Amino acid sequence: MNNTNHQTQQCVFILAGEASGDLYGGMLVKALLRSNPELKVIAWGGEHMEEAGAQVLRHYKTMAFMGFLEVIKNLGTIRTLFRECEQLLLDHQPNTFVGIDYPGFNLKMAAKAQALGLTTHHYISPSLWAWNKNRVNTIREHIDQLHVILPFEKQWFAEHDVEVNWVGHPLIELERSERAGNAENSSDSSPVLALFPGSRGQELERLLPVFLEVAAGMPHFRPIIAGAPGLGSSQYQLAVDSGVEVRFGKTRELMKQAAIGLVTSGTATLEAALLGMPQVICYKTSFVTYQIAKRLAKTEWIGLPNIIAQASIVPERIQEECTTAILLNDLNHIHDGKKLLDSGKKQMKCFEKLRQQLEGPQEPSMNVAEAILDYNPRST
Repeated sequence: MNNTNHQTQQCVFILAGEASGDLYGGMLVKALLRSNPELKVIAWGGEHMEEAGAQVLRHYKTMAFMGFLEVIKNLGTIRTLFRECEQLLLDHQPNTFVGIDYPGFNLKMAAKAQALGLTTHHYISPSLWAWNKNRVNTIREHIDQLHVILPFEKQWFAEHDVEVNWVGHPLIELERSERAGNAENSSDSSPVLALFPGSRGQELERLLPVFLEVAAGMPHFRPIIAGAPGLGSSQYQLAVDSGVEVRFGKTRELMKQAAIGLVTSGTATLEAALLGMPQVICYKTSFVTYQIAKRLAKTEWIGLPNIIAQASIVPERIQEECTTAILLNDLNHIHDGKKLLDSGKKQMKCFEKLRQQLEGPQEPSMNVAEAILDYNPRST
């Protein structure tokens, strides 16, 4: 597969296995096509990437497995996906492979892509500073260029002999592009309690019942659940039966509108922080997955706002601490239903510092797009 013929149409394959990866992927596809309108972009992703102009060949919701036990249970499906993806590379013969986050799959796929002669990029580093540090060897060997979004990652990788492209966080870019829009207003005077029970079915099963109990214990708030893009409305039947609104496709608007929120650990915690929503970070997983993760973890926190700040700026309630009583206590210390209290105000000040820390040298998506299009493959 010779990539030196500039007369043939350049083709990039982008792989995002989760909702957040699809969001960032959509921004990246727009930037790529802005720089090179003739570029062909094929992808595994979702609606954001498709709307931006990529040809999406598989939806991320068919491959969103998370946790050690959950991955083991789905090993057969994952192996089938690997074979399908390798065949896709053979059939479409792209020049470049770009993995967005989703490292368990994407780093293995990058090795296969590299063996086929593709240039390999990875956008949004796995959290090697938190666990599985040995993956740095895989990155060094199989990734031509790693694009990182957290400020401390540049130094961490430098200390492990990996040169990276620090671009800043794409959520800052997204926020900037949305500033012209206004948060949704409501005639209901009750402050909004936003509930984000996760983007995967297994997260929803464990957290939705707890979140609904918390909502029932806070009658002075109006609860609204953010429906995940990869899940169907039927999976929120418990909320519907409880009379709680489920709102799809307006996650960021809800974060801007809400007085406080319960957020499942993941990208949404940082998204909420950057949009100025005081929160409590929650997580529940299987006993086996939790025990393994606890032993492997090399960081004190699981929430991105706390990890970046290297301080406990947002309460984290994991496993047995993620109970109705504890969450109610946390929320009542942040907001009393009429105004933000001291702990809520403290979060807001810390969120402003976070925003400053995550500002990159230029627009992240364009930075990555230019690096992909300008990259000179290794000489062979």
